[in-house]
Amino acid sequence: METQSVKFGTPSKQATVSKVRVVVRVRPFLPQEITARNGNSKSCIFLLDHQDNGSSDEVSVHLKDPNTSRNESYRLDSFFDQEDDNVRKIFYREVNSLIPGIFHGFNATVFAYGATGSGKTYTMQGTEEHPGLMPLAMSTILSICQSTGCIAEISYYEVYMDRCYDLLEVKTKEISIFDDKDGQIHLRGLSRVPINTMSEFHQVFSCGIQRRKVAHTGLNDVSSRSHGVLVISVSTPCDDGSRPVLMGKLNLIDLAGNEDNRRTCNGGIRLQESAKINQSLFALSNVIYALNNKLPRVPYRESKLTRILQDSLGGTSRALMVACSNPGEYQESLHTVSLAARSRHISNVLSSAQKLQTPKEKVDMEAKLQAWLESKGKTESAQRMGPFATRLVGKTPSSIRSMKKLDYNSSCKVKNSTKDDPSNTKD
Repeated sequence: METQSVKFGTPSKQATVSKVRVVVRVRPFLPQEITARNGNSKSCIFLLDHQDNGSSDEVSVHLKDPNTSRNESYRLDSFFDQEDDNVRKIFYREVNSLIPGIFHGFNATVFAYGATGSGKTYTMQGTEEHPGLMPLAMSTILSICQSTGCIAEISYYEVYMDRCYDLLEVKTKEISIFDDKDGQIHLRGLSRVPINTMSEFHQVFSCGIQRRKVAHTGLNDVSSRSHGVLVISVSTPCDDGSRPVLMGKLNLIDLAGNEDNRRTCNGGIRLQESAKINQSLFALSNVIYALNNKLPRVPYRESKLTRILQDSLGGTSRALMVACSNPGEYQESLHTVSLAARSRHISNVLSSAQKLQTPKEKVDMEAKLQAWLESKGKTESAQRMGPFATRLVGKTPSSIRSMKKLDYNSSCKVKNSTKDDPSNTKD
């Protein structure tokens, strides 16, 4: 298969910086929506006519409020308009390239974000005629497993009311989250089911879907009341047995939609669910803000959702956000796309454990000090210092440390200013 020839990249090159890709999917108008709009099917979110989505590293996504003159513009990685089968296009352009790395022991995460009714669940699950990202990924992974002898397993759980539940158990049980000394996230007691064929996958997965919590709201007949997470784990054995089995996984996350309770008319348990959903999505927004602004503390522990995503937005993992949009809802689309634009600038960096494995070049501090003194015209005075000069050997002067820090920060600012669009800072 073509996917087997795609190289994920070596840890020394790829794992240093891996930007989270962010794409927008605009779902088609529903027939009843066009009727309610008196036949008007003009979308509030679009690309300019002269833009070619496939010829650039980024696109400029425009939003226009049909009721006012307000216009917004954000830069993202790709844009998928209202075509009926745009989910398949997203898979082959964006998700397919993540899969080979799973067989090399890397992790990847794909999550759908957006308001309720924006098409997130359809994007991830799809239908029998138009499969979503979850079955498309499973099919591709199984094809590679059949030709390589690797083993695929799936887990499926939900985060409901800020608690995690295993959806593959007959009696749904709560599972606990903990992280090990290396910062890896583990879900204690989560079941894993071996999968050999797509028929087995559909049978197991459909049972899990039926256990996921959904309900009717004022905006959606079948509204997800939880965040659903499908994990496809791959075990790659070593041919000669000289190395341990490589373990990689693909997390596919269908986030529950943020809700405006004034429009959904939620009450009782629905209102409590909505509060927890919005709280966890707000926590996700705070994490994204902290990462983008390089804050010393990233509030992963504000919710179970962000705890789960803690190692999905760092280390050597790669991530893709699919921002789902309703073409007829300007305010909701603006909120989704603005968050997506901020998310686009998160970079995955090597963990401290991996940095320790990287060979470090020995620095000759005496030669470095001599070069610095010469550049300042202080060589002769340094020689006159006699025995005092030896005390400086092997130490970095504070002025050199401050110069290094200044150069590093300034280079980061220059780099960001060439890529970031000022409009990306808008809420």
